[in-house]
Amino acid sequence: MLEFALAMSLLVPLFAGMFSIGIMMSKGIEVGNVCEDAVLLLVDSVTNPNSGLDLSQPQNQRIIVRAASGLGMASDALFDPSSTGTAVVILSKVVMVGPTECSLGVVPAPPSAPPWNSSNCPNYGQYVFEYRVGFGNTTRWSSKIGSPPAGLVMSNGNISATDIATNPGDITTTFGTSVMTLSPSSFALVSEMWADVSNVNLFSIWMTPIVYSRTVS
Repeated sequence: MLEFALAMSLLVPLFAGMFSIGIMMSKGIEVGNVCEDAVLLLVDSVTNPNSGLDLSQPQNQRIIVRAASGLGMASDALFDPSSTGTAVVILSKVVMVGPTECSLGVVPAPPSAPPWNSSNCPNYGQYVFEYRVGFGNTTRWSSKIGSPPAGLVMSNGNISATDIATNPGDITTTFGTSVMTLSPSSFALVSEMWADVSNVNLFSIWMTPIVYSRTVS
């Protein structure tokens, strides 16, 4: 009995750690899958205006929240996103400002344009946000690629052509250096998700385990 007690004093924490790591890996896979689902929906929303899929609306966000079942993102049985839950999804459209964005955002065009450059179109050649929607616990986590000022984002998630071309506050902080390189007037769609999986942290083996995932299309 003494040998068994001594052995179990080592084995129980070991088994608890193995269990926690296994469940956390499972949660990490789920977070990654939710990110992929979210960016696919964002692609459909952006590239097919006739789809009617407005991801700024709670009834459409429920599709993603339902996919995140078990991550503490839902506030009720209808899968409405919870602003105080343990997960958040952030959707972004990032564009490199080129001639198209400048011609739409700088109106009337100055005598020196075209050609466009940073002197007649302040954000020319910069990576800026064209769309941003976040739902879930947006006060706890933020995007790793930066965030446009709240006043720039319209209720449907879009940002005006003028702000895209001229407002320096709309420039991303790390997209061009840490995510990918775009050519002028091309864009990328990004989904990010944070999730607190402390509920699988037996005996406080780690301090507040957080899972993060990002998918780019």
